[in-house]
Amino acid sequence: MLDLSKRGAALLTDQGARGCLHGALAAVLLGVLTVHSGGAEECSQDFESTYDLIQEAVFEKKGCTSSSCHGASAAGGLDLSADVSYENLIGVPATTVPEGRITGLRRVVPGQKDESLLFLNLAAATLPAEFEAPLRAMPLGLEALSLDELEALREWIEQGAPREGTVPGTGELLDACLPPAKPNPIEPLAAPESGSGVQIVMPPWVVPGNSETEVCFVSYYDVSDKIPERYLDPSRQSFYWNQNQVRQDPLSHHLIVDYYFGSAPLDESTWGEFLCRGGDHEGQPCGPMDLGGCGDGICASEPQAAVACAGFGPADLEQATFQFSGTQEASSLYAYAQDVYATLPVRGTVVWNSHAFNVTDEDGSLRGWLNFGFAQPDERVHFVSAINNDEQIYKMNVPPFAAQEICHHHVFPPDTRLFELNSHTHRRGKRFTVYDGRYACADGPSAGEPCSPEPETALTNSDICVGTECVRLVPPESGDCNDDGAVGIEDLVRCVNIALGKVPVSACPTADPDASGGVSVAELISAVGTSLNGTAVDRSEPELLYVSLNYSDPAIVRFDPPREYPGATAPAAARTLTFCGLYDNGALNPSEVKTRASSPPNPYGIPGYFGGPCVTPESRTEGLVGELCQGATEEERNASCDTAVGARDGFCDGCVLTGGVTTEDEMFILNGYYFVDQRHAEAPR
Repeated sequence: MLDLSKRGAALLTDQGARGCLHGALAAVLLGVLTVHSGGAEECSQDFESTYDLIQEAVFEKKGCTSSSCHGASAAGGLDLSADVSYENLIGVPATTVPEGRITGLRRVVPGQKDESLLFLNLAAATLPAEFEAPLRAMPLGLEALSLDELEALREWIEQGAPREGTVPGTGELLDACLPPAKPNPIEPLAAPESGSGVQIVMPPWVVPGNSETEVCFVSYYDVSDKIPERYLDPSRQSFYWNQNQVRQDPLSHHLIVDYYFGSAPLDESTWGEFLCRGGDHEGQPCGPMDLGGCGDGICASEPQAAVACAGFGPADLEQATFQFSGTQEASSLYAYAQDVYATLPVRGTVVWNSHAFNVTDEDGSLRGWLNFGFAQPDERVHFVSAINNDEQIYKMNVPPFAAQEICHHHVFPPDTRLFELNSHTHRRGKRFTVYDGRYACADGPSAGEPCSPEPETALTNSDICVGTECVRLVPPESGDCNDDGAVGIEDLVRCVNIALGKVPVSACPTADPDASGGVSVAELISAVGTSLNGTAVDRSEPELLYVSLNYSDPAIVRFDPPREYPGATAPAAARTLTFCGLYDNGALNPSEVKTRASSPPNPYGIPGYFGGPCVTPESRTEGLVGELCQGATEEERNASCDTAVGARDGFCDGCVLTGGVTTEDEMFILNGYYFVDQRHAEAPR
């Protein structure tokens, strides 16, 4: 059966997303495809590092190093011979790719498979429905990589493309023995060329071996001397940018980077002690704003355990910050759509919120770099807006050995232009989908509840709509004043009052869909018709905009040109997305069920509060696996799991999967970027 955690997230273009990939999704979720799971007690060969393994198992085995390919002839200028291949791949520009990309592809970008030509070319041959090679799929005329081989290559790139050391899981994928894994430092991100951008560096912090930790700390930056005049705003206190590349050592689940604009000075005791991080002065006290006091290190406050920085810093921290960067991976590139820009102060306080886990036995240093590319004067037309819909972040409630799909709606403001979508779940989030339109249960006890138009009912035994139909609601043509998808009596009264001139059109812009400045008889008739006949539904094939199948490598889908959503005279349903998350608590693989024994405590120290070990396990994980436990005491509940009376082989340890802050618990968040096109926005009336 296919282990979904091994699958690379689909890289979809707008056209590719509209193709839906429904058959592929069904095959993946039902486990029809077979992937070698590794895990054999004995392996065929020993290798010193994951890269040595890839050199032989991929480059050499597939014929890439033959004299006619990337061997002696160095096709495309690339020699993949063992003694030079690494240096010829890492960070080297891809000379064979036509111009036109935002940054230009490189052969391998540590942490970024989607910007690595090597991966795209090979993936396009193995998974042509998901990946497209810029020129042609590889290896040309030879056998394509297997899913296991491609997954090993993806893991190596996403874990920083190290030359030495072991990337966990790659030995099992390729049936090889590798040394025990150690933290693999990533290649530092080079600063932008002078005059093209600036770099802000995260102070390093230590992640203990075999741990999961979320911390917050602050540092000060000042890049004012690196910004040419033409990139400064009129106040000269902020600069314009439209590209952000983030890179960090591959120990992180997420990095959130905020700017603090509150009233607390950095020498206030609430921040904690400031010490030099990294460099020759490691651990020495320093002045928070003394940028040269730590030599080649950075002065920063002591990292403090804090989930989403709750309880960290001064009292105004939550209200006095805005996020300006971050990543869920070792490396990410955020390049805004054409003519979209953002601003950032030239100096100030950065709040670093880092959620990290280290699965090796050794402590590891977690470093990070943020590069910002300047926005040219003619590129500053639309100010960027971010999607961060966490309104139902902890909605899931999945019994042991079961799966559940949950959905929610996201409504854009009028005149939105959407250019990027991505998502965030934890390790049991097996699928994240986004559909265009407002999908809801047609009737019954769940009427109006958000739902998936393509639910995975073969895997889940939960039915959001309780046997009724999940439909796309067609926005009323006129009169939906409160944006609930229907036209009620109060809506009609308001429409009539607008028609009589008693209230302005601004009281219900959707009553005037032709933007004439008033409500016509035809518009009133349309509203009355909807009120009498009910909201219409659309049963055409759903438009799938986004799918991601890997929580640690979520898909990033970009739309070029941006998708357009209507203005204020259209109802909110015309500007709505439906996003859904599928969570598997051991349904496909019983060994992945959440257990009390294996769940780390939540950082609040309160049992059952925002995740952590469940207070009372519900299901049997040993003995009669999957059955409900019985009994008042722990001993009785374990005994109820025995395969026979007195066998003493039962264990009641299976937990309900709920929301929480560790990777053993779950989250449900839609992310992305858009802008509001003010040039098309209706003027207030």
